[in-house]
Amino acid sequence: MELKEAILTRRTARKFLPKAISEETLLEILEAGTWAPSHGNNQPWEFILIGDETRSKLAKMYQEYMEAGPLKNPDLPEERKQAARNFAMNFGDAPVLLAVASAPAETDLNKYDFPMATAAAIQNIFLLAWEKQIAGVWLSYGMNPKAEKLLEIPEGGRISGILALGYPEFVPPVQPRIAADDKLRRLP
Repeated sequence: MELKEAILTRRTARKFLPKAISEETLLEILEAGTWAPSHGNNQPWEFILIGDETRSKLAKMYQEYMEAGPLKNPDLPEERKQAARNFAMNFGDAPVLLAVASAPAETDLNKYDFPMATAAAIQNIFLLAWEKQIAGVWLSYGMNPKAEKLLEIPEGGRISGILALGYPEFVPPVQPRIAADDKLRRLP
């Protein structure tokens, strides 16, 4: 698969087949993450593989969070609410649940750079995973202080994403994109 094809065809999946990702494949995918750009090559990311016990606690916290907030939205269709509830029970049965965290930042530059470099690592992870027919979803639930505590993130560190990864049960259709030219602003 060519890089452009991976970029254009990659999809977010929220339901996964009961097929394990081999340790070798997972490490290869994570290795792609380590090649992301970072200021001064500081490589501020950490990968946290979430085991069954922690996953169960995280799922319970995530369910409570969803019920207390996003699922109270009266404009959200009931079908979407139920899909979110099903996903929250066990992260779509993803065989891999991974947190990607940035190191504590001690300078203003690192406060700016570390989360962006870590996000770039996540993009690399998703692109190589997709090449291997593995999909995932990038959850921002890691911003929750309870999740940071559960995942033992040091003070000043941040979870850039919790990734549910696996072989997708369903690949959603392409979502429309705004053309780059419509997002481009030119200065004299």
